[in-house]
Amino acid sequence: MMAITLNAAELLNQVLRSIDESGWSALIRDAHKPFRLRVYRGDEHGFDVCIYIWNCSHGGGSARSSDEYRVQVTSVVPASVHGETTLLLGWHPGYGVFVGFDITKHEGQSSQSPSIQVKEEALIGAHSHAFAIHYRHNGEIAVAFRPEFLVDYALNAVSLHSTGKVAEDLSLLNHLDTLTDSQIVTVEDRDRRVVLSQMARKYRATDFSRRVLGAYSHRCAACGIQLELIDAAHIIPVAASTSTDETKNGVAFCKLHHAAFDRNLISFDVQYKIEISETEVSRLASANLAGGLDVFKKHLRTAIILPNDRRDYPPPQYIEEARKVRNWA
Repeated sequence: MMAITLNAAELLNQVLRSIDESGWSALIRDAHKPFRLRVYRGDEHGFDVCIYIWNCSHGGGSARSSDEYRVQVTSVVPASVHGETTLLLGWHPGYGVFVGFDITKHEGQSSQSPSIQVKEEALIGAHSHAFAIHYRHNGEIAVAFRPEFLVDYALNAVSLHSTGKVAEDLSLLNHLDTLTDSQIVTVEDRDRRVVLSQMARKYRATDFSRRVLGAYSHRCAACGIQLELIDAAHIIPVAASTSTDETKNGVAFCKLHHAAFDRNLISFDVQYKIEISETEVSRLASANLAGGLDVFKKHLRTAIILPNDRRDYPPPQYIEEARKVRNWA
């Protein structure tokens, strides 16, 4: 695989994009290594993170095993920061995954050319299955994961790097793409069941989003914009017993039209024609909250943009069921 390396600014941007993909936001407290961020969601206060990160690459020439990759620790000496979640990460652009190491095992690591090794199978596992728990030769546990799990990793890093029964239970994350609720309930420890359940739900949501956004070319079905402002919305909502995570039960909407869809301001019929709820418009007008309605209508397409693959078209029966459970008038 061709070697690709990112500079410090590019690594920071990758971290920020990954936090966004995780469903969180970040404020930069220090843009120099180690990066120091405040990670938050909505109106929550959030938590502080200190991130040591370098490229993960093969390096070492022919003398190094072909399946051994490493993170070269340079310029700063890793050290836990009191009161902050401290992460020690490698980023592999080719596989598009992070690999995290136990910061407590590498504090003060400042030899002339310090490096931390990881097997390629961990990178492949994370690329293919979202998560990979990997045992290093010294007994340390390395954790490789896709970008959208960065914040989840940060929140659970201590547990994820633990050995013994903790590691045995959390090794179920190696099969996150096939992990079932029945497997999770067999884990005796409640806290670890919660971690596994959260990760499984996150995987299902991100997998659904990845498929739906891909089907709609990351374009809002109602207005056509992209701009990385697009969500994957369930047609039959998740709360309904009839909902599914099939791609065809999804539609791509920008933030505005996703909210309008969920609030029953807009819908679409079995011919895919977009409709505006006169009931909702009347309610908004009565509350003196209908400002901008003409502009809103102007930017709506006549019918939703459909996926390239007909197999991903929203089925009429799904649309009818959605309108029923959403109480579309």
